[in-house]
Amino acid sequence: MNIAIPDNVLHAMAILEQNGHSAYAVGGCVRDSLLGHKPYDWDICTSALTEQMEECFADFRIIPTGVKHGTLTIIVDEPLEITTFRIDGDYLDNRRPSGVLFTRNLSDDLCRRDFTVNAMALNSRGEITDLYGGREDLEAKRIRCVGDAETRFDEDALRIMRALRFASTLGFEIEEKTASAIHAKKHLLKNIAAERIQKEFTKLLTGNCCEILAEFSDVISVFLPEIQTNTDTLRRLAASSADSALRLAILFGNASAQTAADRLHALKYDNRTINQICLMLDSAPAEIRTERPQIKRLLNRYGEEDAKTVLAFHLYSEKITDETHRAATTAVDDIIASGECFTLSKLAVNGRDISALGLFPAKQTGKVLFTLLERVMDEEAKNEKDSLLLLAKSLKY
Repeated sequence: MNIAIPDNVLHAMAILEQNGHSAYAVGGCVRDSLLGHKPYDWDICTSALTEQMEECFADFRIIPTGVKHGTLTIIVDEPLEITTFRIDGDYLDNRRPSGVLFTRNLSDDLCRRDFTVNAMALNSRGEITDLYGGREDLEAKRIRCVGDAETRFDEDALRIMRALRFASTLGFEIEEKTASAIHAKKHLLKNIAAERIQKEFTKLLTGNCCEILAEFSDVISVFLPEIQTNTDTLRRLAASSADSALRLAILFGNASAQTAADRLHALKYDNRTINQICLMLDSAPAEIRTERPQIKRLLNRYGEEDAKTVLAFHLYSEKITDETHRAATTAVDDIIASGECFTLSKLAVNGRDISALGLFPAKQTGKVLFTLLERVMDEEAKNEKDSLLLLAKSLKY
């Protein structure tokens, strides 16, 4: 398979080679290219030290992103990370090496990498160096550690989550020895920053995650003990769209919104995601009806963006039928498209209009407005200024 290397990457590699250094595209870009996917970015490794890179790219903008680890970012049309071949020192915290040694040998660099599918290098002529059977594992759809799996996870326990994430998003299986090491070393995840675990787990949920969640439920329970991975829950999850917030809500099952919020805060999820999941868990199937007034009330409570998510949650939780979901979703789309009123901001009168009537204390203005909104949503009043002001005059509190 011929891999199309971007022009700026070839240009950077050519500059290094013209100055007597070797250069390779490495890691995920090679893996994704062989899978027929467009790489998210292209990383280059080289025999050149950082000071030699600076000489080679003296005419380019250089960002010293990780000099002590041999990494510079060079702007060649767009940012390219270029890193010196290296040997990692001892890992003392199950995450990062205590130091690195630089080397001129590509093989030294590849042997320290996590998985065989990420340990391939591509030169400017399109030739692949594959010392650990990465291409064979790609063809077999298999995630396998480079070398001894337990050693790899002892070095960096985040690799446990990366293995699960790759297996899910690529639809691969995890090789037996690698899987055994994941179970054996799961406790090391306690040494990993919560936000790093969260990012990998969120990506995992967007893939073919059900088999991974079932097989490695003991691993997931290290950082998310409250979620359910029983057969019924995973069946519902498999039917759902690959939205991480929706899938998390399904996994929390009958847990309270407060329980979910506490756990998600601990994992450093953003407030928007936490609020969205709590809305789903707090919502009740009884709210889901297909009459237009009820749909407007649903939109009023949850907003345009979250109303459909709540509908999907109850569908995949098997609390409403496909027919109800379709009818409610169609009504949501129609109400939004037609610009019908379901929020105070869409109401034809505002607080100043109510105050100008001189009939209500200032503290009752909001109550009057919401009463008018309810009448409009229930289609008992038209959303027209004159008729709403007339209706307001008839209200008694």
